[in-house]
Amino acid sequence: MLPEATSKLKIVAGLGAGIVGLALLRRIVSPEYRLHVAGPDGRVEASPAGLARAAGTSLPAYALASMMQSEEKTDRGRLAVGRAAWNASRQSEGRLIAKLLPDGYLGSQLVNPYASTARPPTSRTLALAQTILDGRVPDFVLGAVQWDAPAAQDAHHALYLAEPARYPKYRWSAADVARKRLQDGMREVWVPGVPSTRFWARV
Repeated sequence: MLPEATSKLKIVAGLGAGIVGLALLRRIVSPEYRLHVAGPDGRVEASPAGLARAAGTSLPAYALASMMQSEEKTDRGRLAVGRAAWNASRQSEGRLIAKLLPDGYLGSQLVNPYASTARPPTSRTLALAQTILDGRVPDFVLGAVQWDAPAAQDAHHALYLAEPARYPKYRWSAADVARKRLQDGMREVWVPGVPSTRFWARV
C-alpha cells in the first residue's frame, strides 16, 4: 500500500476512535447517567427521560432495560421478565411507561410495586430490551404478566417471623403469595432456564 493511502487510513481510523471515545466519555460524565442511583426512599431522582437520552435510547427501552437489570441476573431471566412486562402492557409502549414509571420516576419496589427499576442497565440489557420492543422476542413465558422469587420471599418471611414489628412488609411467605394469586384468577408458569423465578399468567 502506498504511504499516502496508509496515512489516510490512519487518519480515518483515528477519527473513528475519537468519535467512539467521545461518545463513551459523554455517557460516563453525563450527570443523568451517573445519577441513576436509588435514594433511601427507593426513588431515583434523575429524570428518566434524561437518563434515556444519556444512554442514547428511547424512554420505553430505558425503563424496560432498567427493570430487566434490576429484577434478574441472566440474559434469559431478563428477557423473561421483560417479555412478561410487555405482555402486561399489552405490547404498548405507553402502557409500559405507565406500569414501570407510575409516578414518573425510576426506583425500587417502594416506588413501583410492580417491579424495580432501581439499577442502571448495561448496554447489553438495553439491546435485549430493544429486541422485545421490536417484536423479536416470542412469548416464551406463555402469557405471563407477573413474577416473583419464592426463595427470596421465604427468606424475607423468616425475618418477619423472627421480628414481626421490624419487618411487617415481609409477612407473606411464598405459599401465601401463590395462594392469593391463584385466588385472583392467575395460573402459575415456570419458564425453562429461569429456575429461581415463578411467573404468573391470567387464566
